[in-house]
Amino acid sequence: MSIVVTRLSSVVFGSNSPLLNSLRRTHSPQAVSNLALRHVSSSNGSDTKALNDTGAHHVADGPYDLGYHEEDDRFIDGKPSLSYVKSMPSSFSSMRHEQILQLAAEGVPKARKEALVRNVMAVDSIEYEEAQEVVKEITKASRKNIALHHLPFKIGLYTAVFGGLVSVPMVFHSDTVHAFNEYFVTADVPEPKDLETWLEVGSWSWAWMEPLIGQASFFLLTMQFARSQLQNLGLMPYSDYMRKVRSERLIELYPQYNAEILAAYSDIKSKRYE
Repeated sequence: MSIVVTRLSSVVFGSNSPLLNSLRRTHSPQAVSNLALRHVSSSNGSDTKALNDTGAHHVADGPYDLGYHEEDDRFIDGKPSLSYVKSMPSSFSSMRHEQILQLAAEGVPKARKEALVRNVMAVDSIEYEEAQEVVKEITKASRKNIALHHLPFKIGLYTAVFGGLVSVPMVFHSDTVHAFNEYFVTADVPEPKDLETWLEVGSWSWAWMEPLIGQASFFLLTMQFARSQLQNLGLMPYSDYMRKVRSERLIELYPQYNAEILAAYSDIKSKRYE
C-alpha cells in the first residue's frame, strides 16, 4: 500500500517536486496521498493551486482554508492602514445589513432599532428620516401600558429597599426597638445596664428579629430557586410573559413589517435606547 501511495504522489506532484519534498517532511504518507487523490478528482486542480499559493511550510487543506490568507493592503505589518480605518463605520446607520442583523441577534438595542428602521424603509418605500418618524410611533405603541407591566417589579424594588433600610434601626436603634417591642412583641425589657450600647440593644432585639429576617431570606431563596426551575422547564416567568404580550400586540398593530424584527425591538428593556 505504501508503494502505491508513493507512486501516486510522485505522478501527481512530480518525483523531484519541491512541493512534494516539503509535503513529505511535514505530512504523513497517507496525508500526502489524500492531497494527491483530491487533485486527481478535481477538474481544475484548484487544490494544488492553493497548496502552491500558500507555500511549502503552510500547506492549506483546500481552496477555502481560513487559517492562512494572502497579503492584504488594508493592513501594514499587522496593523490597519490609515485609508482603511477612515472607512470604518462610525454609526449604526452606516453599517451593512449583515452587521446590523448580527448585532441585533446578539441583543444590541441600537442595532435592533436600526434593523426596524431599515425594514420600515423597505416596506413603505420611504427615506431614512421618514422611517425614523414611523419608528417613533411604533415605540409609543410598544411602550403603551408599560408602567402597568412594570408595577410588580417596582413593588418588589421598593419593598426590598424599604425592608433593608428599616431592618437596621429595628435591630440596633433603642427607641425603635422599644416601640416595636411594646406594640408587636411584648417581651421582657432587660435592665438599663444591659442596653447601654447599640450592640446590647441588637442582642436583645435579635430574639424576635432573627426569625423574621431568617424566614424572609429563606422565602426569597426558595422563590429564586423556583424561578430558575421554571426557566429550566422552558416555562415563562412573569417578565418573559409580559415581553411576549408586548411583542404580539406590536406585531398585530403593524402586520406589514417583519414580525421577528418587531418582536426583537419590543424586547428592548431600557427606554433610552428606543
